[in-house]
Amino acid sequence: MPTTREFRSGEHVIVIRQTGVASGPAFVLLHGIGMEHRYWNGLATVLESVGTVYALDLPGFGDSPEPREPLSMAESGELLAELLVAEGIGRAVLVGHSTGAQIAAETAARHPQLVDRLVLIGPTVNPRERTLAKQTLRFLQDIAVLNPKVIALGLTAYAKAGPRWYAANLRPMLEHRMEQTLPLVQAETLVIRGETDKVVPRYWAAEVAALVPKGRVAEVPGRGHETMVTENLRVAELIVRHARGEQVGRFVAMPAQPLRAERMNRLSALGWWVRDYAYAAGRQLALVGARRPPPHWRRGDPAKPDVVLLPGVYEHWSFLRPLGDALNAAGHRVIVVHGLGPNRLGIAETAARLERALARVTVPRAGRVIVGHSKGGLIGKYLLVGGDDSSDRAGALGIRGVVGVCTPFGGARRARLFRDPSIRALLPSDETIVMLGSAASVNARIVSVFGTYDPHVPDGSVLDGATNVRVPVAGHFRVLAARETHVAVLEGIAMLTTEG
Repeated sequence: MPTTREFRSGEHVIVIRQTGVASGPAFVLLHGIGMEHRYWNGLATVLESVGTVYALDLPGFGDSPEPREPLSMAESGELLAELLVAEGIGRAVLVGHSTGAQIAAETAARHPQLVDRLVLIGPTVNPRERTLAKQTLRFLQDIAVLNPKVIALGLTAYAKAGPRWYAANLRPMLEHRMEQTLPLVQAETLVIRGETDKVVPRYWAAEVAALVPKGRVAEVPGRGHETMVTENLRVAELIVRHARGEQVGRFVAMPAQPLRAERMNRLSALGWWVRDYAYAAGRQLALVGARRPPPHWRRGDPAKPDVVLLPGVYEHWSFLRPLGDALNAAGHRVIVVHGLGPNRLGIAETAARLERALARVTVPRAGRVIVGHSKGGLIGKYLLVGGDDSSDRAGALGIRGVVGVCTPFGGARRARLFRDPSIRALLPSDETIVMLGSAASVNARIVSVFGTYDPHVPDGSVLDGATNVRVPVAGHFRVLAARETHVAVLEGIAMLTTEG
């Protein structure tokens, strides 16, 4: 039978609802802002058959009385640690949703002896969107597709908390720097994200898992931020397997993501221009006698996606041969689309040609990933967007995502230095560039790889909402030959095509 009791520490009260069997793991469930323990009912019903479940009402939410002031995330983490000690819950499996994930991470980082495993469901706050306006927008986008069950639970919980207390807790949520806490966590960690979660984009969930020394990420298809309510059986299965020590989801190992490429003084920048163009000149010479790609590029592991290699302006497929060889050596079939010439046509027209060429060939079982350099990445994104209509061109062609290398997703302001219209079409003010920039819905299916300094794209290739990876190599062209780039591209392909 369920038992309900209170834990008190000064003026702060946490209501505990305990269910389950005495043997097995101790699951401690932490709700997000505005919610209460009833939000977990479906999940708790599944978990209580394998262990003890402690579903909490945090101070001021659910049945817990409201204190005078909200706690910071660090203070909430300490309060939770006090509860674990007082209740004799040793080596807990902490399960936090949304802001509950922030509290769980704080407890795990500060008191590793109390936490056996950590589960972060829809962890907030994405540091690239740490503003009240942005979080409100994401929340509204997410609830627009919620089912009636979730809406009813949410309205009941929000009514109990009240708008004043809810608003008071927004500041601690936004001020918390989870990315600074995560590297201190020692517990095995599983990050769970709903596939359509607008609050927690895919790249941020992957970064959370990467920032934890022992982190993995799993994705629940077709669900949003409320995934543990609408898909409690699937989420419970992931949690139980994780608690048992199974390797759930996939391991993520990515470097910390920089927000901008480095800037250099004029003399150093000039030196990189010279070296970059010297490399480009050498690669252009490879065009001589390179009529067809190597025959072995057509062979690969059918369980891995085909790679469609797209060069940039004035680049032949042979310009990307070092990258193509590396991808093929890793087991991917590498596809080259002929008939693009020096790639001087408009992005839309080139994308249409690419679409026709790919449509003539049966979609491989594992699908396709576009790997494009510079303009090639923009062509790939154009196909993901669907161009000027609403058809799912990428889906029909089996395109799982795009890895762009040194791609000017925001345009290239230095294109104004050139008179060639095909290069000036990359200016930030160009109609197609503006359209692609506003099409943020597909960015989660893009990995942007760039170097420490790009003389052609000085503002960097960071794409908001994508997975951004900086490799320790400078240049716009030299990056293509670097082993670090090859590894980053391969990891990007795996991230885009591995099911959670």
